[in-house]
Amino acid sequence: MKKYDLVVVGAGPCGLLAAKAAGQAGLNVALLERKSDMTRIERTCGQTFVSMNDYYFGDLVTYNRKGKRIVFPKNGFSFNYDGPTKNSYAWHIYSPNGNVLPFGLPEETRKKGDYGAVALSYDKEILLRCILEEAKEAGVEVFPGINVNDIASTSEGVKIDGSGKTFEALYAIAADGCNSRIAKLLGFNKNRTAYCYLFSKSWYMRNVKAPDLDILISSITYKTVAPGYLFIFPRPYGDDLTVVFLTLDPRVNLDDVANDYMKENPFFSEWFKKAELMEQYASAQYMFSPIIEPYKDRILLAGDTGSTQELENSGAMISGWKAGNAIVTALKEERVGLKSQGISDYIKWWKATYIEGYRHEDYIMNFALPFVIDNEEDLNYIFSLVKDPLPPCWNPYAAIGHLGKLIQSLIPTIQKERPDILPKLGKMSKPMIEILETTNKACKPLLDLD
Repeated sequence: MKKYDLVVVGAGPCGLLAAKAAGQAGLNVALLERKSDMTRIERTCGQTFVSMNDYYFGDLVTYNRKGKRIVFPKNGFSFNYDGPTKNSYAWHIYSPNGNVLPFGLPEETRKKGDYGAVALSYDKEILLRCILEEAKEAGVEVFPGINVNDIASTSEGVKIDGSGKTFEALYAIAADGCNSRIAKLLGFNKNRTAYCYLFSKSWYMRNVKAPDLDILISSITYKTVAPGYLFIFPRPYGDDLTVVFLTLDPRVNLDDVANDYMKENPFFSEWFKKAELMEQYASAQYMFSPIIEPYKDRILLAGDTGSTQELENSGAMISGWKAGNAIVTALKEERVGLKSQGISDYIKWWKATYIEGYRHEDYIMNFALPFVIDNEEDLNYIFSLVKDPLPPCWNPYAAIGHLGKLIQSLIPTIQKERPDILPKLGKMSKPMIEILETTNKACKPLLDLD
Protein backbone atom coordinates (compact mmCIF):
# COMPACT_ATOMS: atom_id res chain seq x y z
CA MET A 1 0.00 0.00 0.00
CA LYS A 2 1.31 3.44 -0.93
CA LYS A 3 1.74 5.78 2.02
CA TYR A 4 1.18 9.48 1.46
CA ASP A 5 2.50 12.56 3.17
CA LEU A 6 -1.04 13.96 3.23
CA VAL A 7 -4.56 12.79 2.52
CA VAL A 8 -7.16 15.51 1.92
CA VAL A 9 -10.80 14.49 2.35
CA GLY A 10 -13.21 16.62 0.32
CA ALA A 11 -12.66 18.19 -3.10
CA GLY A 12 -14.63 21.39 -2.74
CA PRO A 13 -12.84 24.75 -3.00
CA CYS A 14 -11.23 24.24 0.43
CA GLY A 15 -9.93 20.74 -0.16
CA LEU A 16 -8.74 21.50 -3.68
CA LEU A 17 -6.70 24.49 -2.49
CA ALA A 18 -5.26 22.49 0.42
CA ALA A 19 -4.20 19.69 -1.93
CA LYS A 20 -2.80 22.12 -4.48
CA ALA A 21 -0.73 23.97 -1.84
CA ALA A 22 0.76 20.75 -0.50
CA GLY A 23 1.35 19.29 -3.97
CA GLN A 24 3.12 22.39 -5.21
CA ALA A 25 5.45 22.16 -2.20
CA GLY A 26 6.42 18.62 -3.21
CA LEU A 27 4.34 16.50 -0.85
CA ASN A 28 2.82 13.20 -1.94
CA VAL A 29 -0.89 14.03 -1.70
CA ALA A 30 -4.06 11.96 -2.12
CA LEU A 31 -7.33 13.83 -2.62
CA LEU A 32 -10.51 11.88 -1.77
CA GLU A 33 -13.99 12.97 -2.84
CA ARG A 34 -17.41 11.42 -2.25
CA LYS A 35 -18.75 12.43 -5.67
CA SER A 36 -17.78 10.35 -8.68
CA ASP A 37 -17.58 13.58 -10.72
CA MET A 38 -15.58 15.96 -8.58
CA THR A 39 -16.56 19.06 -10.50
CA ARG A 40 -20.30 18.50 -10.66
CA ILE A 41 -22.52 20.76 -8.54
CA GLU A 42 -25.10 18.68 -6.66
CA ARG A 43 -26.49 21.14 -4.11
CA THR A 44 -27.63 24.75 -3.78
CA CYS A 45 -24.83 27.27 -4.18
CA GLY A 46 -24.96 31.01 -4.91
CA GLN A 47 -21.66 30.76 -6.82
CA THR A 48 -20.37 34.19 -5.86
CA PHE A 49 -17.15 35.44 -4.30
CA VAL A 50 -17.72 37.11 -0.96
CA SER A 51 -16.65 39.86 -0.77
CA MET A 52 -15.08 41.80 -3.64
CA ASN A 53 -14.99 45.31 -2.14
CA ASP A 54 -13.69 44.78 1.39
CA TYR A 55 -11.56 42.43 3.44
CA TYR A 56 -13.01 38.98 4.05
CA PHE A 57 -11.10 36.63 6.34
CA GLY A 58 -8.17 38.97 5.99
CA ASP A 59 -7.92 39.00 2.19
CA LEU A 60 -9.17 41.16 -0.65
CA VAL A 61 -10.16 38.88 -3.54
CA THR A 62 -9.28 40.15 -7.01
CA TYR A 63 -10.10 38.86 -10.49
CA ASN A 64 -7.42 39.30 -13.13
CA ARG A 65 -9.58 39.48 -16.27
CA LYS A 66 -6.67 39.63 -18.69
CA GLY A 67 -4.87 36.68 -17.14
CA LYS A 68 -8.06 34.85 -16.16
CA ARG A 69 -6.97 34.22 -12.58
CA ILE A 70 -8.63 34.54 -9.20
CA VAL A 71 -6.12 36.22 -6.90
CA PHE A 72 -5.86 36.29 -3.10
CA PRO A 73 -3.13 38.93 -2.75
CA LYS A 74 -2.77 39.00 1.03
CA ASN A 75 -2.32 35.23 1.25
CA GLY A 76 -0.18 35.07 -1.87
CA PHE A 77 -2.00 32.52 -4.00
CA SER A 78 -4.04 32.44 -7.18
CA PHE A 79 -5.56 29.95 -9.58
CA ASN A 80 -6.82 29.84 -13.12
CA TYR A 81 -10.48 30.45 -13.91
CA ASP A 82 -11.33 30.46 -17.61
CA GLY A 83 -15.11 30.63 -17.33
CA PRO A 84 -17.56 33.55 -17.54
CA THR A 85 -18.08 36.09 -14.76
CA LYS A 86 -20.56 38.81 -13.86
CA ASN A 87 -20.23 41.65 -11.37
CA SER A 88 -22.90 42.32 -8.74
CA TYR A 89 -23.05 45.98 -7.79
CA ALA A 90 -25.21 46.05 -4.64
CA TRP A 91 -27.20 43.96 -2.16
CA HIS A 92 -30.84 44.91 -1.63
CA ILE A 93 -32.94 43.40 1.15
CA TYR A 94 -36.71 43.69 0.68
CA SER A 95 -39.45 43.63 3.29
CA PRO A 96 -42.60 41.66 2.39
CA ASN A 97 -44.35 44.71 0.92
CA GLY A 98 -41.38 45.77 -1.21
CA ASN A 99 -39.70 48.37 1.01
CA VAL A 100 -35.99 48.10 0.39
CA LEU A 101 -32.89 48.26 2.58
CA PRO A 102 -30.10 48.96 0.06
CA PHE A 103 -26.48 48.09 0.63
CA GLY A 104 -25.27 50.32 -2.17
CA LEU A 105 -26.99 51.83 -5.20
CA PRO A 106 -26.10 50.09 -8.48
CA GLU A 107 -26.49 53.27 -10.52
CA GLU A 108 -23.53 54.65 -8.51
CA THR A 109 -21.36 51.55 -8.03
CA ARG A 110 -21.55 50.57 -11.71
CA LYS A 111 -19.63 53.75 -12.53
CA LYS A 112 -16.56 52.20 -10.87
CA GLY A 113 -16.59 49.10 -13.07
CA ASP A 114 -14.87 46.13 -11.44
CA TYR A 115 -13.94 48.26 -8.43
CA GLY A 116 -17.59 48.99 -7.73
CA ALA A 117 -18.59 45.33 -7.53
CA VAL A 118 -19.52 43.85 -4.16
CA ALA A 119 -19.48 40.28 -5.51
CA LEU A 120 -18.36 38.29 -8.53
CA SER A 121 -20.55 35.54 -9.98
CA TYR A 122 -18.91 32.57 -11.70
CA ASP A 123 -19.67 29.05 -12.85
CA LYS A 124 -18.59 26.81 -9.97
CA GLU A 125 -18.30 23.67 -12.06
CA ILE A 126 -15.75 25.43 -14.28
CA LEU A 127 -13.99 26.84 -11.22
CA LEU A 128 -13.68 23.39 -9.61
CA ARG A 129 -12.39 21.96 -12.88
CA CYS A 130 -9.74 24.68 -13.13
CA ILE A 131 -8.43 24.16 -9.59
CA LEU A 132 -8.54 20.38 -9.97
CA GLU A 133 -6.39 20.63 -13.11
CA GLU A 134 -3.81 22.71 -11.23
CA ALA A 135 -3.83 20.24 -8.32
CA LYS A 136 -3.20 17.35 -10.72
CA GLU A 137 -0.39 19.32 -12.38
CA ALA A 138 1.13 19.66 -8.90
CA GLY A 139 1.23 15.86 -8.61
CA VAL A 140 -1.89 15.35 -6.47
CA GLU A 141 -3.39 11.86 -6.89
CA VAL A 142 -7.17 12.10 -7.20
CA PHE A 143 -9.64 9.48 -5.98
CA PRO A 144 -13.30 10.21 -6.79
CA GLY A 145 -16.18 8.11 -5.46
CA ILE A 146 -14.62 7.57 -2.02
CA ASN A 147 -17.17 7.83 0.79
CA VAL A 148 -15.07 7.93 3.97
CA ASN A 149 -16.52 5.82 6.78
CA ASP A 150 -13.62 5.64 9.24
CA ILE A 151 -10.53 7.61 10.20
CA ALA A 152 -8.06 6.75 12.95
CA SER A 153 -4.60 7.57 14.21
CA THR A 154 -1.82 5.05 13.85
CA SER A 155 1.67 4.83 15.30
CA GLU A 156 2.99 6.49 12.16
CA GLY A 157 0.18 8.84 11.16
CA VAL A 158 -3.41 8.47 9.97
CA LYS A 159 -5.43 5.69 8.34
CA ILE A 160 -8.60 6.44 6.35
CA ASP A 161 -11.11 3.86 5.12
CA GLY A 162 -13.80 4.46 2.53
CA SER A 163 -15.61 2.65 -0.27
CA GLY A 164 -13.55 -0.50 0.24
CA LYS A 165 -10.18 1.27 0.05
CA THR A 166 -7.65 2.22 2.72
CA PHE A 167 -5.33 5.22 2.62
CA GLU A 168 -2.43 5.88 4.99
CA ALA A 169 -0.63 9.19 5.46
CA LEU A 170 1.49 11.13 7.90
CA TYR A 171 -1.23 13.80 8.12
CA ALA A 172 -4.82 14.32 7.01
CA ILE A 173 -6.91 17.41 6.28
CA ALA A 174 -10.67 17.17 6.72
CA ALA A 175 -12.39 19.45 4.22
CA ASP A 176 -15.66 17.56 4.01
CA GLY A 177 -18.02 20.45 4.70
CA CYS A 178 -20.65 21.55 7.20
CA ASN A 179 -22.07 18.07 7.69
CA SER A 180 -18.57 16.68 8.20
CA ARG A 181 -18.42 12.97 8.90
CA ILE A 182 -14.81 13.26 10.04
CA ALA A 183 -15.59 15.94 12.64
CA LYS A 184 -18.32 13.67 13.99
CA LEU A 185 -16.19 10.50 13.96
CA LEU A 186 -13.38 12.21 15.87
CA GLY A 187 -15.66 13.75 18.51
CA PHE A 188 -15.12 17.38 17.52
CA ASN A 189 -18.88 18.06 17.75
CA LYS A 190 -19.36 17.09 21.40
CA ASN A 191 -18.93 20.60 22.83
CA ARG A 192 -20.58 22.54 20.01
CA THR A 193 -23.85 24.44 20.35
CA ALA A 194 -26.33 23.20 17.78
CA TYR A 195 -28.56 26.04 16.57
CA CYS A 196 -30.56 24.61 13.68
CA TYR A 197 -30.44 23.25 10.17
CA LEU A 198 -30.44 25.40 7.06
CA PHE A 199 -32.70 23.90 4.39
CA SER A 200 -32.81 25.23 0.84
CA LYS A 201 -34.45 24.60 -2.52
CA SER A 202 -33.22 26.50 -5.56
CA TRP A 203 -33.51 26.82 -9.30
CA TYR A 204 -31.59 28.36 -12.11
CA MET A 205 -34.16 30.72 -13.66
CA ARG A 206 -34.45 33.10 -16.56
CA ASN A 207 -37.03 35.75 -17.48
CA VAL A 208 -37.30 36.93 -13.86
CA LYS A 209 -38.28 40.61 -13.92
CA ALA A 210 -36.40 41.74 -10.83
CA PRO A 211 -35.67 45.50 -10.55
CA ASP A 212 -31.98 44.90 -11.34
CA LEU A 213 -30.33 41.77 -12.67
CA ASP A 214 -26.80 42.68 -11.59
CA ILE A 215 -27.43 42.98 -7.85
CA LEU A 216 -27.94 40.49 -5.03
CA ILE A 217 -31.45 40.39 -3.60
CA SER A 218 -32.88 38.87 -0.42
CA SER A 219 -36.17 39.00 1.42
CA ILE A 220 -38.13 37.47 4.31
CA THR A 221 -41.62 36.01 4.41
CA TYR A 222 -43.74 35.40 7.50
CA LYS A 223 -46.48 33.46 5.70
CA THR A 224 -45.16 30.06 6.81
CA VAL A 225 -45.04 28.49 10.29
CA ALA A 226 -41.53 29.94 10.73
CA PRO A 227 -39.66 32.53 8.64
CA GLY A 228 -38.79 31.74 5.05
CA TYR A 229 -36.23 33.52 2.90
CA LEU A 230 -35.60 34.45 -0.71
CA PHE A 231 -32.11 34.95 -2.13
CA ILE A 232 -31.38 35.88 -5.75
CA PHE A 233 -27.87 35.60 -7.18
CA PRO A 234 -26.90 36.74 -10.70
CA ARG A 235 -25.39 34.02 -12.88
CA PRO A 236 -22.66 34.76 -15.45
CA TYR A 237 -24.90 33.74 -18.36
CA GLY A 238 -27.07 36.46 -19.86
CA ASP A 239 -29.93 37.31 -17.51
CA ASP A 240 -29.95 33.92 -15.77
CA LEU A 241 -30.32 33.93 -11.99
CA THR A 242 -29.98 31.47 -9.14
CA VAL A 243 -33.16 31.81 -7.05
CA VAL A 244 -33.00 30.24 -3.60
CA PHE A 245 -35.79 29.64 -1.07
CA LEU A 246 -34.63 28.62 2.39
CA THR A 247 -35.53 28.26 6.04
CA LEU A 248 -33.93 27.33 9.35
CA ASP A 249 -36.98 25.39 10.52
CA PRO A 250 -37.90 21.84 9.39
CA ARG A 251 -41.61 22.59 9.92
CA VAL A 252 -41.52 24.95 6.93
CA ASN A 253 -42.41 23.54 3.53
CA LEU A 254 -40.10 25.26 1.07
CA ASP A 255 -42.67 24.82 -1.67
CA ASP A 256 -44.89 27.13 0.40
CA VAL A 257 -42.10 29.69 0.60
CA ALA A 258 -41.60 29.53 -3.16
CA ASN A 259 -45.35 29.75 -3.78
CA ASP A 260 -45.66 32.85 -1.60
CA TYR A 261 -42.95 34.71 -3.50
CA MET A 262 -43.77 33.47 -6.98
CA LYS A 263 -47.58 33.48 -6.87
CA GLU A 264 -49.12 35.01 -3.74
CA ASN A 265 -47.15 38.09 -2.69
CA PRO A 266 -48.50 41.03 -4.74
CA PHE A 267 -45.09 42.72 -4.94
CA PHE A 268 -42.80 39.77 -5.72
CA SER A 269 -45.16 37.65 -7.81
CA GLU A 270 -44.91 40.21 -10.63
CA TRP A 271 -41.23 39.31 -10.96
CA PHE A 272 -41.96 35.63 -11.60
CA LYS A 273 -44.96 35.71 -13.96
CA LYS A 274 -42.89 34.64 -16.96
CA ALA A 275 -40.03 32.97 -15.12
CA GLU A 276 -38.57 29.86 -16.71
CA LEU A 277 -37.41 27.30 -14.14
CA MET A 278 -34.42 25.24 -15.23
CA GLU A 279 -32.10 23.10 -13.10
CA GLN A 280 -33.21 22.45 -9.50
CA TYR A 281 -31.01 21.92 -6.42
CA ALA A 282 -31.43 21.55 -2.66
CA SER A 283 -29.33 21.38 0.50
CA ALA A 284 -29.55 20.68 4.23
CA GLN A 285 -26.69 21.89 6.40
CA TYR A 286 -25.94 22.09 10.10
CA MET A 287 -25.60 25.52 11.71
CA PHE A 288 -23.77 25.41 15.03
CA SER A 289 -20.94 27.03 16.97
CA PRO A 290 -17.47 26.68 15.44
CA ILE A 291 -14.81 24.22 16.52
CA ILE A 292 -12.29 26.10 18.67
CA GLU A 293 -9.34 23.71 18.30
CA PRO A 294 -9.38 22.42 14.69
CA TYR A 295 -6.64 19.82 15.16
CA LYS A 296 -6.38 16.37 16.72
CA ASP A 297 -4.07 13.39 16.28
CA ARG A 298 -2.42 14.65 13.07
CA ILE A 299 -5.78 15.53 11.53
CA LEU A 300 -6.38 19.20 10.67
CA LEU A 301 -9.85 20.62 10.01
CA ALA A 302 -10.32 23.25 7.33
CA GLY A 303 -13.08 25.40 5.88
CA ASP A 304 -16.73 24.59 6.53
CA THR A 305 -15.78 21.42 8.43
CA GLY A 306 -15.06 23.44 11.56
CA SER A 307 -17.26 26.45 10.96
CA THR A 308 -20.74 27.58 11.93
CA GLN A 309 -22.32 27.11 8.53
CA GLU A 310 -20.24 28.24 5.59
CA LEU A 311 -17.12 30.33 5.30
CA GLU A 312 -18.43 31.10 1.82
CA ASN A 313 -16.19 30.11 -1.09
CA SER A 314 -13.67 32.87 -0.37
CA GLY A 315 -13.20 31.88 3.27
CA ALA A 316 -13.06 28.18 2.43
CA MET A 317 -10.29 28.76 -0.11
CA ILE A 318 -8.21 30.83 2.30
CA SER A 319 -8.61 28.21 5.02
CA GLY A 320 -7.74 25.37 2.65
CA TRP A 321 -4.64 27.13 1.35
CA LYS A 322 -3.45 27.85 4.88
CA ALA A 323 -4.18 24.28 6.03
CA GLY A 324 -2.21 22.78 3.13
CA ASN A 325 0.77 25.00 3.86
CA ALA A 326 0.50 24.25 7.58
CA ILE A 327 1.05 20.55 6.82
CA VAL A 328 3.93 21.39 4.46
CA THR A 329 5.55 23.37 7.26
CA ALA A 330 4.88 20.71 9.90
CA LEU A 331 6.50 17.96 7.83
CA LYS A 332 9.51 20.13 7.03
CA GLU A 333 9.92 20.88 10.74
CA GLU A 334 9.79 17.18 11.61
CA ARG A 335 12.31 16.20 8.97
CA VAL A 336 14.90 18.84 9.82
CA GLY A 337 14.41 18.62 13.58
CA LEU A 338 12.84 22.01 14.27
CA LYS A 339 10.35 22.77 17.00
CA SER A 340 6.81 22.31 15.72
CA GLN A 341 5.16 25.58 14.74
CA GLY A 342 3.27 25.14 11.47
CA ILE A 343 0.15 23.56 12.97
CA SER A 344 0.06 25.93 15.94
CA ASP A 345 0.33 28.93 13.61
CA TYR A 346 -2.71 27.66 11.68
CA ILE A 347 -4.66 27.23 14.91
CA LYS A 348 -3.71 30.75 16.01
CA TRP A 349 -4.90 32.10 12.66
CA TRP A 350 -8.16 30.14 12.93
CA LYS A 351 -8.89 31.50 16.42
CA ALA A 352 -7.85 35.08 15.66
CA THR A 353 -9.74 35.21 12.40
CA TYR A 354 -12.80 33.01 12.55
CA ILE A 355 -13.43 32.78 16.30
CA GLU A 356 -12.55 36.34 17.29
CA GLY A 357 -12.38 38.46 14.13
CA TYR A 358 -15.45 37.06 12.37
CA ARG A 359 -17.91 36.09 15.10
CA HIS A 360 -20.30 33.29 14.21
CA GLU A 361 -23.18 35.06 16.01
CA ASP A 362 -22.84 37.92 13.52
CA TYR A 363 -23.10 35.51 10.61
CA ILE A 364 -26.21 33.82 12.03
CA MET A 365 -27.88 37.18 12.73
CA ASN A 366 -28.26 37.61 8.97
CA PHE A 367 -30.81 34.78 9.20
CA ALA A 368 -32.10 35.57 12.70
CA LEU A 369 -33.51 39.06 11.99
CA PRO A 370 -37.12 37.79 11.50
CA PHE A 371 -36.88 36.04 14.87
CA VAL A 372 -36.22 39.49 16.40
CA ILE A 373 -38.63 41.53 14.26
CA ASP A 374 -41.18 38.77 14.30
CA ASN A 375 -43.99 40.00 12.06
CA GLU A 376 -44.48 41.46 8.62
CA GLU A 377 -46.00 44.76 9.73
CA ASP A 378 -43.03 45.66 11.94
CA LEU A 379 -40.43 44.82 9.31
CA ASN A 380 -42.31 46.79 6.65
CA TYR A 381 -42.38 49.76 9.02
CA ILE A 382 -38.68 49.65 9.89
CA PHE A 383 -37.67 49.37 6.24
CA SER A 384 -39.96 52.30 5.39
CA LEU A 385 -37.78 54.51 7.61
CA VAL A 386 -34.66 53.88 5.52
CA LYS A 387 -33.97 56.98 3.45
CA ASP A 388 -30.29 56.64 2.54
CA PRO A 389 -28.32 53.67 1.21
CA LEU A 390 -25.96 51.77 3.45
CA PRO A 391 -22.37 51.19 2.26
CA PRO A 392 -22.10 48.80 -0.71
CA CYS A 393 -21.64 45.38 0.84
CA TRP A 394 -21.94 41.62 0.32
CA ASN A 395 -20.21 40.57 3.49
CA PRO A 396 -22.43 38.88 6.11
CA TYR A 397 -20.18 39.95 8.98
CA ALA A 398 -19.83 43.60 7.95
CA ALA A 399 -23.52 43.89 7.03
CA ILE A 400 -24.65 43.30 10.61
CA GLY A 401 -22.43 46.14 11.79
CA HIS A 402 -23.94 48.48 9.19
CA LEU A 403 -27.44 47.34 10.14
CA GLY A 404 -26.77 47.92 13.83
CA LYS A 405 -25.68 51.50 13.17
CA LEU A 406 -28.76 52.07 11.03
CA ILE A 407 -31.12 50.82 13.73
CA GLN A 408 -29.42 53.03 16.31
CA SER A 409 -30.01 56.05 14.08
CA LEU A 410 -33.70 55.11 13.79
CA ILE A 411 -34.31 54.63 17.51
CA PRO A 412 -35.61 58.20 18.16
CA THR A 413 -38.20 57.85 15.38
CA ILE A 414 -39.22 54.37 16.50
CA GLN A 415 -39.45 55.55 20.11
CA LYS A 416 -41.84 58.29 19.01
CA GLU A 417 -43.94 56.35 16.49
CA ARG A 418 -43.72 52.67 17.43
CA PRO A 419 -42.28 52.24 20.95
CA ASP A 420 -43.71 48.70 21.04
CA ILE A 421 -40.92 47.63 18.65
CA LEU A 422 -38.07 48.66 20.96
CA PRO A 423 -38.25 45.58 23.25
CA LYS A 424 -38.01 43.39 20.14
CA LEU A 425 -34.90 45.19 18.95
CA GLY A 426 -33.42 44.58 22.39
CA LYS A 427 -33.47 40.85 21.61
CA MET A 428 -30.57 41.36 19.21
CA SER A 429 -28.19 41.42 22.18
CA LYS A 430 -29.40 38.08 23.54
CA PRO A 431 -27.48 34.82 22.99
CA MET A 432 -28.26 33.34 19.60
CA ILE A 433 -29.53 30.10 21.11
CA GLU A 434 -32.27 32.14 22.84
CA ILE A 435 -33.16 34.08 19.69
CA LEU A 436 -33.57 30.83 17.74
CA GLU A 437 -35.17 28.91 20.62
CA THR A 438 -38.36 27.78 18.85
CA THR A 439 -36.58 26.68 15.70
CA ASN A 440 -33.82 25.02 17.73
CA LYS A 441 -36.43 22.89 19.48
CA ALA A 442 -37.96 21.91 16.15
CA CYS A 443 -34.53 20.88 14.84
CA LYS A 444 -33.44 18.91 17.93
CA PRO A 445 -34.51 15.48 16.62
CA LEU A 446 -32.38 16.05 13.50
CA LEU A 447 -29.22 17.33 15.18
CA ASP A 448 -27.29 14.07 15.54
CA LEU A 449 -23.86 15.51 16.16
CA ASP A 450 -22.27 12.93 18.47
